[in-house]
Parts: sequence; C-alpha cells; structure tokens
Amino acid sequence: MLMPFAMAIVYWGGRPYSAAIAFVLIILIFEWARIVDRAEFSRGFYTLSVTAIAMVYFAAGGSYLTATGIALGGGALATLLELRGKPFVSWPFVGAVYLLLPAIAALYIRHDPEEGRALTLLLFFVVWATDSGAYLAGTFIGGPKLCPALSPRKTWTGAIGGVLCGGAVAVALGILTALPFGPLALLALGIALSISTIIGDLGESALKRAYGVKDTGGAFPGHGGVLDRLDGFIVAALTLAFIMVLRQS
Repeated sequence: MLMPFAMAIVYWGGRPYSAAIAFVLIILIFEWARIVDRAEFSRGFYTLSVTAIAMVYFAAGGSYLTATGIALGGGALATLLELRGKPFVSWPFVGAVYLLLPAIAALYIRHDPEEGRALTLLLFFVVWATDSGAYLAGTFIGGPKLCPALSPRKTWTGAIGGVLCGGAVAVALGILTALPFGPLALLALGIALSISTIIGDLGESALKRAYGVKDTGGAFPGHGGVLDRLDGFIVAALTLAFIMVLRQS
C-alpha cells in the first residue's frame, strides 16, 4: 500500500524526498533507542533526532562531508549525554553510523535529477525483488538454512532466489530507464545490491536476537516496525553509494 507513495516521493525528488528521509529517520531513531536501551524520548533520542534533521539539510544541498561530520558528531554528543548517571553506553553513536550514514547515501544517490531518479528507483525495486524472491523461493522450495543462529527461517534457496530476482529486476529496470550501464554491469549491480539486502536483513535479525525482541515496532501490524522493513535497504543504499563513488573516481 505504501509502494505507490514511496515511488511518487522518489520520482519527485527534491524537498519532498529529503523531508521523507528526515521523517523516516526520526522513526528509525525512536525504534533503535527503544530496542537497545529502552531509551525512547531520552537525551540520546532527542539529540540524534536534531542531528538527523541538520544532517539531511546539508546532505540535500550536496554537502555530504559536512553531513557526515554532523552525523558522527551528533552521535558522539548523544553518547556523552547518555553517560550522565549511567554506565558506559555507545548506542547513540552506533545508531548514528547504522541509521544516519545510509540516509546520506540515499540522498547522494538521488541527487542527480535524471540518473539519480533511475538509480534510486532501481535500488528500491531490487531490494523489494530480493525480499519477495527470497520469501517465495524459501517458502515453496525450502532447503538448508542460511544462518539458523541468526534467522531460523531463511534458507540458501531463498537467498539464491532473492539474488536472481534482484539481478533480473536490475537488468530490466536499468534498460527501461536507459541507465548508462550494459546488461552485464546491471546484472552485477543487481546481484551486489541483493547480497547487501540479505546481509542487512541478517544483521538486523542478529540485533533483535541480541536484545531479545521479535519486532522493532508495530508500524506495520504483522510485519513489525519501520526498521524491520528497511533493514536490507540500509546496507544496499550504502553499497550503491560506494559503487557510485568508485565509478566517479
């Protein structure tokens, strides 16, 4: 139900896209603070939230190094504020790296009016295709478990199905949007983003297992919180931004 809205925001870009990133970040910071320290509405939460807004402002204007400095500095400040009267904690700084840096990556990817739009659409669709392909292959084919210690339901068959779907979607969408990549490059890009999506999913599963929670929140009844929906996107966005930096260097 949210897919058409998300696609409209991505297509529009500009201020609506930046505002959507900032809004989602506040929710993610809230869920993160609640999971790791039951610290929603804490000094750390408020500091990271203000940091996120300032960071998005500079990243949306193309000042990515400044935005990165703000994200890391805000995480360090939030950590110091959380130390008052408590034993050592690091969750605000870890949260800044885990949540804020991928948001900078998402803004960096979308910055170019034409190619950025196509790449961001490709990113979203590859992540969705990977999740859907993994679910369908894992459900209907089954097979040995991928990493039972972290996620007992995920299978190798599901992971392979997800990667194949992600690669196919990247090739199809890249050709349709006339991205300046050949089919093999698009396939490689799709596979890289699909693997990143699976890694992000497993990483979030490890986080929830470590803190003994089933879902990060209740934003989507039956499907968990916003972080549950964006765990793969977080790592995939960093991967795509890194590839773009290498391409331009």
